[in-house]
Amino acid sequence: MLVARPLSPALSPALEALHDLTALSGVRRRPSLPEGHFLGLGALARRSLQAFLLAVLAPGCLVTAEPVTYEPQQTPPILVASGLDPDPRSILLVGGDLGLPEFPIAASVASEDAGESVKVALYVDYGEMNPVNQPFRFSFPNFQELPAATLADGPRPLVGVRWNSKVYPLDPGCHRLTLVVTHEFDTRTGCPKDLRDSSQITWQFRQCGVGDCPPILENCPSTTASCPLDPTAVTSDMNDAGTTGG
Repeated sequence: MLVARPLSPALSPALEALHDLTALSGVRRRPSLPEGHFLGLGALARRSLQAFLLAVLAPGCLVTAEPVTYEPQQTPPILVASGLDPDPRSILLVGGDLGLPEFPIAASVASEDAGESVKVALYVDYGEMNPVNQPFRFSFPNFQELPAATLADGPRPLVGVRWNSKVYPLDPGCHRLTLVVTHEFDTRTGCPKDLRDSSQITWQFRQCGVGDCPPILENCPSTTASCPLDPTAVTSDMNDAGTTGG
């Protein structure tokens, strides 16, 4: 009949080496310990090893590299839908006997500017080429700029943007007024230097004359022309520049 008996604890090479340390290593040789003491030493060694591994692997205990910082990336200026005034869904009556001679435009912009100010322009009849090959009847580009800010600053209101019907005479009838914001305009085309770095909103209005002026839009200007994606690549024909870039 076979009876299972526990094996006698044997000294591992590491423990034998520890046992045989001489005075040269600073550890005095001690008399041999009974077998039960080695069992306790093994448990103590396991607990010490576990504590060491936890200390090494614990989060935040080791710093392997310098902290990484990220510079904010510039975003297009976005015209915020809430708070727009006048309401872009309405038909404005401008000039003449019954229309408004002038009115302020209230709008806010949110953007990550990376140090560049936000610039503002108003286009009249955007989509129709003018005599100098620009895709609008005319524009007003000299409004106050918004100082550079971040998205964390939230929407910032435009300052001093107004429409005055007496500045440039228009024939009675249907017209469009387009507000454009960007970080930089191209001086030749009057368009944003990068159309992707822009935002716009359009109001439809009726230029009134003498007498009655119903809010009806008829015979409106063309909308076939548009600003190019990249004005530096534009050819003499800008009618399809907004989709082809040249």
